[in-house]
Amino acid sequence: MKALTQYLPIDRFALWLRAGAAPLAEADLSRAISVARIVLIAGLVFLHFGAFPSATVSPFDGMNPAIHPVATFVNSFVLFFFFSAVPLLSMVSGWLYFTFDDAQAAGALRERITRRLGSLYLPLVFWNALYLFLAVLLLAFWPGSPVLGEFNIDPLESRPARFFNAVFAITHHPIAFQFWFVRDLLVTVLISPLLWFALRHAPYIGAAALGLSWLAGNDLGIFFRADVALFFYLGGLVRMRRLPLEIGPRAGTILLMIYIVLVALRAMAPAFMDITPNRPELLDVATRAMRLIGVLACWSVVCRLAATASGRNIARYGGLSFFLFATHFPMIAAAKHLLWPLLPVQNDFWMIVHYVTSVALTVLVGLSLAMVFARFAPKIFALMNGGREIPIGRAQTQVKSPSGAARV
Repeated sequence: MKALTQYLPIDRFALWLRAGAAPLAEADLSRAISVARIVLIAGLVFLHFGAFPSATVSPFDGMNPAIHPVATFVNSFVLFFFFSAVPLLSMVSGWLYFTFDDAQAAGALRERITRRLGSLYLPLVFWNALYLFLAVLLLAFWPGSPVLGEFNIDPLESRPARFFNAVFAITHHPIAFQFWFVRDLLVTVLISPLLWFALRHAPYIGAAALGLSWLAGNDLGIFFRADVALFFYLGGLVRMRRLPLEIGPRAGTILLMIYIVLVALRAMAPAFMDITPNRPELLDVATRAMRLIGVLACWSVVCRLAATASGRNIARYGGLSFFLFATHFPMIAAAKHLLWPLLPVQNDFWMIVHYVTSVALTVLVGLSLAMVFARFAPKIFALMNGGREIPIGRAQTQVKSPSGAARV
């Protein structure tokens, strides 16, 4: 198999990507991963803002050409841009996960599966139980709260099995919908022995099978979305083939420009085609496919940012990314609805101000809460942060090596 694959275009493409790039030292790579985590989670906050309270078109469909076209375009553009966040985070996870060789595989897989049960599933259950309790409180004391409608459950109509899934996310999305990613990442880890076998014996067949399932929107019966498994696998493929992680400035700029154009066209799609009541399947396939370019473009930006003084400061907060991920919803929904009545006028300018302010407030409060818990209740924080106890103070500026940062 190796003899058949060594001349595949992926190797030539990797050379083009790397052309002109400075080598990534271990400290540089570790810093880039930390920057990626916190920046991409902040991007998810933008993505999970959803529609403006007065909107009649979902940003997942695209802009509204008739009503507030500028504000709805900005909302949809940013949403589609950060569609690459989950794939890139999954790819980083896969790259960090498959660090062992053949001789270590059996023991390493057992150890990592066991560890991920604690670092992924326990916080998933904890946070969703907390949010279910919050939903019940809102129902009891503020039944008209707009935040209630943002939860992924209706406490008045749901069956017992729905309440069970609201916390444990076995066959249905949990109450805090962002944890679908954690659940699918855990399922991917549970089947990692199968992925490892494919990576060793049929790496490109495995990639093609997962890729086609993802493009077709097939969840393979066990995932909520197949992109987590696919990009986790691709991260392992990059690791095992020792493909370079550097992206040169020329390739990075080209990829970023292409991605921006694709995202803009996707956000403007309602101006050119009828996407109601159902989006064309071809449009959904194209939307998924553009994430392949988005992952490379975003990684290029992350690496450039990590090499700057600002990037080094941002990397200090990488260990807080899971806490921000866990808390940003329903906080973003509350910020959105609480700030909306304060708009002096509902026009494009003030709607964009509202959008940016809601996200900025959510990120600021989320990170502030994380630092307070990390400083004054580190053990509780470790549980809330998936077992990741973050030292505050001088030690916070230290960045773990990639081999020591494998808990994602």
